[in-house]
Amino acid sequence: MNKGAMVMLGQASLRFERVLALIFALLGATIIAVSSVYWMFALEPLLREHYESQSRAFAQAQAPGLERLLDGTARPEYLRGELQAALDAILLLEDQSTGIAFIHRIELVLDYDMLDLPKGCLDMTRGDLGCESCVLVPIALYHPRDHLLIGVVRFYANPEFLQQLIAGVRGKLLWGAGTMLVLITLAWVGISRLLRRLGESESNLRSVFEAASFPMVLHEPGRRSLSRANEAARRYLALEGMAGDLNSEDWRYLLAAGLPSGDGEQREMCIPTEDGELRWALVSTVELRFSGGQGRLVSLVDVTRLKAIQEELRAASFTDGLTGLYNRRYLFSMLGKEVDMFHRYHQPLSIFLFDLDDFKKINDQYGHPVGDEVLVRVAEELRQCVREVDVIGRYGGEEFMVILPHAHLSAAREVAERIRVQVSALGWPQAGLRVTISGGVCEFNGVSVDAFVKLADDSLYRAKKAGKDQVLTDMSPTGVELLDQRPDIGGARQHGRDG
Repeated sequence: MNKGAMVMLGQASLRFERVLALIFALLGATIIAVSSVYWMFALEPLLREHYESQSRAFAQAQAPGLERLLDGTARPEYLRGELQAALDAILLLEDQSTGIAFIHRIELVLDYDMLDLPKGCLDMTRGDLGCESCVLVPIALYHPRDHLLIGVVRFYANPEFLQQLIAGVRGKLLWGAGTMLVLITLAWVGISRLLRRLGESESNLRSVFEAASFPMVLHEPGRRSLSRANEAARRYLALEGMAGDLNSEDWRYLLAAGLPSGDGEQREMCIPTEDGELRWALVSTVELRFSGGQGRLVSLVDVTRLKAIQEELRAASFTDGLTGLYNRRYLFSMLGKEVDMFHRYHQPLSIFLFDLDDFKKINDQYGHPVGDEVLVRVAEELRQCVREVDVIGRYGGEEFMVILPHAHLSAAREVAERIRVQVSALGWPQAGLRVTISGGVCEFNGVSVDAFVKLADDSLYRAKKAGKDQVLTDMSPTGVELLDQRPDIGGARQHGRDG
């Protein structure tokens, strides 16, 4: 393809992209305009309906006060004055933000046959007259004791509040629509400028390529070396050589590992360093023509720190922050895996569930910092008493669990006793402080995971009842009853911190 043809193709592509950008801008403006008109004219009835609903709720809230005045206890000569005062008080209620009164006028009409009063003696109208646009809200009044209909009070809600509400919402919608139109216009201008820049000469592309702050290299298919590399890539990959023949051990390692295909794929790739550590880079490629030839632009973003943070977060998700042991979530995950191994290979599996005796008293007597120190010391001692294959974790509060793969009940009991003795022998700087544990050991026999933990939990509970500072064992012959119980392990046992 000659230079003239490439120029014409680039100009045609640029015109097409500009027309496409213009269509996009006009379409966006049309959508904004139609949406604005719809909201302006559809929202007003909804606001009116909402206002009427609020007015009715407001009026209904005032009705009980009027009904209490009409309970027949007040003398008729004073009742009219009390009703006038109550209605005037309602008329004085106003919105705090706008200062507009909620009610414009109130009309009271009573059924005097039910009140045993002279007809018309209490009918009244309070407020201003002549409010054609007011929202009328009639509320029935009932006798407070007999619950019989005794009259109707008509509230005329102030229309000024509704009108200001509608005007405010409409103004905000118009302002929002105008803002969106301005933003779309600015976006169209920006896209036009960007498209013009994309159509500039190859020299501008080289300038952008060289000025990029992240590593970028140009690789031609079939070659092991690089045609071009920006300064960031030269430093990051330790490239050597002249333009057109750049190479390094890091680049050869990436090339041998396999670069992304170039169709939008991104790949995390590691690069070994001289000191044996690994650097991680997010690598992506884009197919393009450069200097009249086919090639691919390879960009690299160093994500070594991000990978380290991800690993820290992953560890934090299954680690207890205080003791550094595994948390309850990880314990159940590993227990499920060990149960699968049991079903597959019939290898023995046991667990030891224990908690600290009278831990609540320790917290109450010595304070929570000492309680935390106790938990940390017990966790450290626990690490010294188990095998490498065992999984230890903080089950919750002052409770701990030890998962013992390939261990029968007798072996698990020995480990549990060793832990109990070691914890009991710990010395403490606090006078009179002694820490003991009570626990239950159980060997898995085919029941559900929840039922398996429940067996150990029941043994722990029996150890508590038997005097504490001991380990008891339990193993159901079949576990059939436990399969139907579906215990709520998430609720946990309540005797933990209480003893």
